Amino acid sequence: MARVYALLQPDETLLFARPRGNGWAIGADSIGVEARGRNLTVFLSGLDVSGLSAVIPARNENEARRAAPYAIEDDLAESVEASHVALAEPDKSRPDALRQINVVSNTRLEDVISTLQAHGLDEAECMAAHSLLPDGNVLYEAPGLVLGRLGERSFTLDAGFGRDVLISLSASHAEMSIHGQHVAEALGRQADSAGASSLEALLVQLATWAEQSGRGIRLRQGAFEARRKLELEGADRWKFAGLLAAVAALAWFGAMVLETRAMTARADQLDSLAQEFARVGWPELGGDVRQVLATTGGDAGLNDPFPGLLDVSAVLYDGLAQVEGSELRTLRYDRARRQLTASVAFESFADVDRLTTVLSESGLTARSGDSRQSGSRVIGDLTLEGGS
Repeated sequence: MARVYALLQPDETLLFARPRGNGWAIGADSIGVEARGRNLTVFLSGLDVSGLSAVIPARNENEARRAAPYAIEDDLAESVEASHVALAEPDKSRPDALRQINVVSNTRLEDVISTLQAHGLDEAECMAAHSLLPDGNVLYEAPGLVLGRLGERSFTLDAGFGRDVLISLSASHAEMSIHGQHVAEALGRQADSAGASSLEALLVQLATWAEQSGRGIRLRQGAFEARRKLELEGADRWKFAGLLAAVAALAWFGAMVLETRAMTARADQLDSLAQEFARVGWPELGGDVRQVLATTGGDAGLNDPFPGLLDVSAVLYDGLAQVEGSELRTLRYDRARRQLTASVAFESFADVDRLTTVLSESGLTARSGDSRQSGSRVIGDLTLEGGS
């Protein structure tokens, strides 16, 4: 949104200026100002703000801001602790150039910020009017004020200071631009323009300088920096996308949880199946799977057509998982014949043949035995042998 400007008037009210076409719309309403004044720059008269300059050698901006108060300490009206020092943006091409500095008392800036907060403009920026003056020696007349930039200093004077003060300030500056008939007459010089005849005209001129040159020193630096609150304004445009993202994230998380639980359950069932297999096949070992594996893992086992214990368990369980509603009831192992017989409950007789086919495709020899109806279930016996 476009930048909006305002002038803090003597009665502490605000006069706003917002771009309109090639000009400005002036009024007391805050149309165009974003929440908390995020796009608002407020111009202060500058009567309480001193404009100084100094060379501040520093490696970074934080170091420069710490050093600045001591670089101009002799020119301060109050102690360093009671003064707030704001720096102009550095000239990166000339790190040793003079830095323009504005100084205002902490108390005065706190009062200004409190006034803005009372208007709901907590995040509005502040600038002294004289910090916006163009380069060179300039005196600019406004209602009750004279803005000035002479040499390396800038200032705002109350017009009531009188002719002697203006003569004293400008005595060493033969060349200067004078905007305002009264100032020109007081100095006995020719005016370049009429200056600002009203606060509205002053606001337009300050806003124009700010837009065209990007000049001005932000007063809200360091401890007085505007602190932006986390707000959800404008979130409506992202609400639908955010909702979809949240649903997708929850769905993914839910799927991962279900898959993890399924894998855990499958591992537990495989372990139970392996223990049952070991118990019925090697009763003398008490169902200890590790001992069974050690017993069947010798040279004789290498020539045994019947696969390993865990392999058979996994193949049988995978087959059961592919036949919906199937449930293992009993398991018997005939060591002499190298056969494993499983009694399985099915939902229909066709499921018996389906499981037999699935197990046969795994490389084992699977044969179905007697199948019988038991209540609403079908009980079928399947015999597994090593593949031929």
